[in-house]
Amino acid sequence: MFGEYIPRLAKRPSGGSQNPIVFRDYESFVAKFAEGNAKTTDDCYTPKDVYEAVVEYVSTVCDMSEKVILRPFYPGGDYINAEYPENGIVIDNPPFSMFTKICRWYSTNDIPFFLFGPGLTIASACKCCTEVIINESVTFENGASVRLNFASNLYGDTIITTAPRLGRMIAACSSQRPKKPLPSFEYPSEVLSVSDMQTIARNGIEFSVKRDECRIIKDLDCHPKKGGLLGDHLLISTAKAREKEEAKSKRQTGEKTVTPIPLSEREKKIVSQLNQDNYGNGDYLRTSGIEGQQLHGGT
Repeated sequence: MFGEYIPRLAKRPSGGSQNPIVFRDYESFVAKFAEGNAKTTDDCYTPKDVYEAVVEYVSTVCDMSEKVILRPFYPGGDYINAEYPENGIVIDNPPFSMFTKICRWYSTNDIPFFLFGPGLTIASACKCCTEVIINESVTFENGASVRLNFASNLYGDTIITTAPRLGRMIAACSSQRPKKPLPSFEYPSEVLSVSDMQTIARNGIEFSVKRDECRIIKDLDCHPKKGGLLGDHLLISTAKAREKEEAKSKRQTGEKTVTPIPLSEREKKIVSQLNQDNYGNGDYLRTSGIEGQQLHGGT
């Protein structure tokens, strides 16, 4: 079905209280496999409140009242040979390097799952399950910020869907609240920095300062933080400052060439067929925003 051999479960076991992949709470999950050094993989860096938010969201997608949450992806775990009870549902953060293979295996074996997935390459799993798109970056407990989406087989024949509510739930987690921002300063135009020059160079503008047009400074008298300037800066005249600001605001056109890529005749035929199919069931009218309007002439 998916172009490669996928081993199937010989039997769906009942699991039980001693099943190591049955998830009860985050602390016991971490402690069970790495005493004294729990966080040995990215899986275990998943913030507790983020994981709980995902579980809460999944409960709005399917009835979780009789479900057992499973987390097979702990260090040393073997998801293929783990015991999967009939009422189990996998909610976990698997290795992204084998993400599509994992999704295919669960889909083939009809094991319900909702998996953390990679931000952009999540589409590789769309042949066997649903891509759930949130457009959020998650900060893990090791400090890494990773853009995430999800994959699941809980959505029937839907191939891709947005989940803005899940994104909002994750963003609202205390672990994801932005740290206290660093102070931001706006310097006078008469202060010239390397950053200014980089902006001007990126704009494709020729701009130079002679030695007799500036003074080298290491700080500003009114800076609230002593030594607040990072590296040496130049103090320039007001006229030179105006020239600098003009150069920073200009952008050279024509430097970046955008090459349009058209649909091939084969792809156009596919779109045409989709248009006909959707026109027949009314989806085309609804999704194109012209439901109730005349398609051929008229007003």
